[in-house]
Amino acid sequence: METNLPQDPPPEQEAAATERQPVPGAAQPAAAPDAGPPDTWNYLDVGVVTLFALGTQILVYLGGLLVMLLLAGSAADSLHYMELMTKASFILPAQLVWWTLVFWVVYRVVRARDARPFPRAIGWVRPPGPVAAYLGAGVALAFSVAGLSRLIPMPKQKLPIEQLFRDPFSAFLIAAFGVLVAPVIEELLFRGFLYPVMERAHGAFLAVFGTASLFSLMHAQQYGWNWQNLLLLLFVGVVFGAVRAFSRSLVPSTLAHAAYNFTLFAGLYFASNRFQHFNF
Repeated sequence: METNLPQDPPPEQEAAATERQPVPGAAQPAAAPDAGPPDTWNYLDVGVVTLFALGTQILVYLGGLLVMLLLAGSAADSLHYMELMTKASFILPAQLVWWTLVFWVVYRVVRARDARPFPRAIGWVRPPGPVAAYLGAGVALAFSVAGLSRLIPMPKQKLPIEQLFRDPFSAFLIAAFGVLVAPVIEELLFRGFLYPVMERAHGAFLAVFGTASLFSLMHAQQYGWNWQNLLLLLFVGVVFGAVRAFSRSLVPSTLAHAAYNFTLFAGLYFASNRFQHFNF
């Protein structure tokens, strides 16, 4: 009777197995490191952009005043600089130049730090759901803020931003700027550039409130630093940030922001008899 015994492996298999076994005391190859988060911009880059924005804002407004001085010529002595700073025909072009410069440096920083295309890096991607839903959210937010303003004791003094509404032309200019330009730039800065940095460092909850707080403070001077308006602006910023967080896209918050501003200006248009008579 034959007995099946285990047979020795062929010499070539035994040599291969010996090569695969680690040699005691020998250095072993290092394991491949786990892939970390993609290289992208950080708080240091945010600080650089902030310093650039503050510096260029001063230079742009000083340059604008110099241009107006040169254009005034012999009438320069009668040029009232403080009054000029409350004219929409001067403020808005200067603001547009300043924001263009800030957008340029943000674009350069994002392109240098992130390998993804610029729109995708900042979150300008196709959002879930219909566009009408985000526009409707902006309209509903405007009515909510109007309702909340009736529950809060609002200040009675004239606000700095109200000084820009001198005439129908200025009002229409501000409305067009506030609906077509401001939402795009502000959402790019707060929810496109700053929000991802704060979300990676602190999570979505703190990122929403952090960007909303800075959004409110950026408008503080326009509203005379009144806590009532700052609180309402904080609420608005939280809504925009929440829309950004849940949709994972910058498009919805931009659309909601534009619809919110449009609703506010539309209400002012009808309340002032087509920007003819302002009650502030």
